[in-house]
Amino acid sequence: MKQAMKITFAVAAIIGFVVGAVLGCYRASEASGFMQSAEVISIPSVASDFALQQFEHADSAHARQAVLLEIKILKQLERAAYDRSSGGRLGFEYTRLAMIEEAAGQKEAGRRALDEARGRLTLVYPREELTDERMKNMLKLLDGASNRL
Repeated sequence: MKQAMKITFAVAAIIGFVVGAVLGCYRASEASGFMQSAEVISIPSVASDFALQQFEHADSAHARQAVLLEIKILKQLERAAYDRSSGGRLGFEYTRLAMIEEAAGQKEAGRRALDEARGRLTLVYPREELTDERMKNMLKLLDGASNRL
C-alpha cells in the first residue's frame, strides 16, 4: 500500500509540475506580448510630449530637432508595424514641422512639410478638405486637448 501511494504521489507531482510549467509559459508569453505593445505605445507618446514642449517653449532649432526626432521614431515604428493612426500622428508632426519652418522664415521647407502632412492626413481623414490652415488648426486643437489632460 505504501508503495502505491508513493507512486501515485510521484505521478501526480510530475503531472502538476508539467501542467504548471505549460500554463506558466503560456501566461508569460501573453504578458510579454502585452508589455511589448505597451512599450510601442509609450515610445511615441514620450517623443510627442517632448516635441510639443520644445515647440511651445524652445527656440526654432531645438523645436525642429525634437520634431524631426519624433518623425524618425514614428517612421521606424510605421515600418515595424503599420497602423492607420501612425499616419495621422506623422501628419500632425509634419504640420508642426511646417509651422516651425515658417516661423523661422523657411517658406519652401514649410511648404514641403505641409505637402507631406497633407498626404499623410488624407489617408486618415479622406473626407476632410485639408487646407493648410485647417491642418494647423487641427494640430492646435490637438495640442490644446493634450495640455488639458
